Amino acid sequence: MSAPQRLLSLTLIASVALAACAAAATPSPAPTAVPTAAATTTTDGTLPAPDLVKVKMGTPIGEASQFAVVLADQLGIYKKYGLDVTITKFNAGGDSTASVLSGANDVTGNGGSDWVLTSQLTDTPGLAISVYKRLVFDGLFCQKDIKTAADLKGKQVAISTLGTTAHASVIIALKGLKLEEKDVIVTQVGNNAARITAMKSGAVACAPVSMDQAKTMTDLGLNLLIDLSKDKTLSYPAMGIATLKSFAKKYPNTTLILAAALLEAQTILINDLKTSATEWAKFAQIDQAKAEIAIAAIQGQVNPSMMWVDEDFAFTQQTFAKISPSVMMADIHAAGDHSFLQKLVDIGFYKKIGAPTSL
Repeated sequence: MSAPQRLLSLTLIASVALAACAAAATPSPAPTAVPTAAATTTTDGTLPAPDLVKVKMGTPIGEASQFAVVLADQLGIYKKYGLDVTITKFNAGGDSTASVLSGANDVTGNGGSDWVLTSQLTDTPGLAISVYKRLVFDGLFCQKDIKTAADLKGKQVAISTLGTTAHASVIIALKGLKLEEKDVIVTQVGNNAARITAMKSGAVACAPVSMDQAKTMTDLGLNLLIDLSKDKTLSYPAMGIATLKSFAKKYPNTTLILAAALLEAQTILINDLKTSATEWAKFAQIDQAKAEIAIAAIQGQVNPSMMWVDEDFAFTQQTFAKISPSVMMADIHAAGDHSFLQKLVDIGFYKKIGAPTSL
């Protein structure tokens, strides 16, 4: 096992969140550790020239809510702003994060919030630039014979990888069912589609699946044990764009443009059903009607401003503290830099594309 993989294993062992967090109308002040993009006086949304043109990006992409990263590529948004982005698609967020830690990729899209927090205590700290989803929208679906918490005990529950949003959802679901993680067998399977396949085959008993797919689960004969989306206080931030602090410091303009491109794609995903569904149909290789249902279902899940509050990261931190108390030494304010998104507000980019400037 390589050093980056060992680091990833250590930092992802216990990620998930059990505490509710406060929401705020505007993002918290940005930390000063990472310089932002070069100053500009434009107010018409014009972006600066990239300081790095060729960018390698990793991303998990197993559900429509994660589509903005790829949509920006399919619609030529990265190219429009001067970037040549090569996207490597992974089966799980942990794999994408590992690729950044190893240097195989420069940035990750759709990554979990765990590594930007735990990495603050290492010599390769990560940095959240934007957040594509803040709330928990999963439900715990199970085989039809599992109808109660007692039925769940001793059964296999599928997640993507340790430390991901899916893992967080399982822990939160178990808490809601008054169970503990030791009461089930947590099994790493892969993304949303892989987890559904594992349940269909009978390989696992349960899995967290986004509630936008509730009808599909019901049609498959699966049973909803608990719906986490009903609790609007639950927050487990998933990164829109995240990278190493060293990359953001060296290439601030490119980092800014990546944030802008993803924000534009997210805005299209939320507001332009036909375009987004057409592109999703191409990517997922499904017909237009099914694609429109999938996109419509997630439009209320994803974060339109891609902003966040630093307290969102406490959701992850409190769980890590149970396994590694030293994680409480990590500064949640250092895990992300709001200044890139604030720059996009200041130069008029949010106004230009019609994105909201608050949570």
